[in-house]
Amino acid sequence: MKEFPQHIDFRPVRRELTTYRQIHNAISMVINVVIFGGAAALVSSLTEPGWWQILVWIPAAWILIHHVVRIFVIPYQVRIHGWAEQNEDLLVRSGAVFRRYLAVPYGRLQFVVVKQGPLQRKFDLADLRIITAGSNAQISGLPTREATRLRDDLSARGYARLAGL
Repeated sequence: MKEFPQHIDFRPVRRELTTYRQIHNAISMVINVVIFGGAAALVSSLTEPGWWQILVWIPAAWILIHHVVRIFVIPYQVRIHGWAEQNEDLLVRSGAVFRRYLAVPYGRLQFVVVKQGPLQRKFDLADLRIITAGSNAQISGLPTREATRLRDDLSARGYARLAGL
């Protein structure tokens, strides 16, 4: 497999994305562990004691381990995530463990969507989702102004390429 070109200058996403994802991870962890831990405690208290009762705690433990691992992985994911605008396409790079490089040709764009939730508004972050005929790409952690500029720019480039066919 060929090496990915090193001369491409990827623009990074905002560092606040790390804080946003950590808060989101913590909220999700608390909710899921309370639900699954509470269900396990209820089952354990309503049944006769036995060796099998340890099995009802496995989902809660698994969810806890998953979220604790994410605490350490999230900063690497955010550091890797970025995009590069080129003449013919947009490159999106993501993934800390399993790297993903996605090239989105401007002529194949169908939709460009900016999404922002309440916690993202607090950190002035937005997600840009690019939908084509064959794939989807997402750039998370953009400043709101940059996301709207990129949406308008990509839409204009896509329309120009489509009109040129």
